Amino acid sequence: MNVSLAQIDLLDAERHIREALLHPAFSDWLKQALRSALERDPVALANDLELLGHLLRPWAAAHMASAHEVQVASGVFATPEGP
Repeated sequence: MNVSLAQIDLLDAERHIREALLHPAFSDWLKQALRSALERDPVALANDLELLGHLLRPWAAAHMASAHEVQVASGVFATPEGP
């Protein structure tokens, strides 16, 4: 029986997903997203993942930058001094 590289890649990806679903450090949100994703059409899922990345990365980055600015301004988080 010949197994294609695509089939090997799929088995490897499914193994990683199973491991993620069992990992105690991964959030419930992520695990639910993985479970939901597995029920989707792969093409539709890939399109939605691309859109999610475009929408959520800037949002998360802005929140983290804002939190960092607050920490620096309040002296909670000291920045290294320049030369």
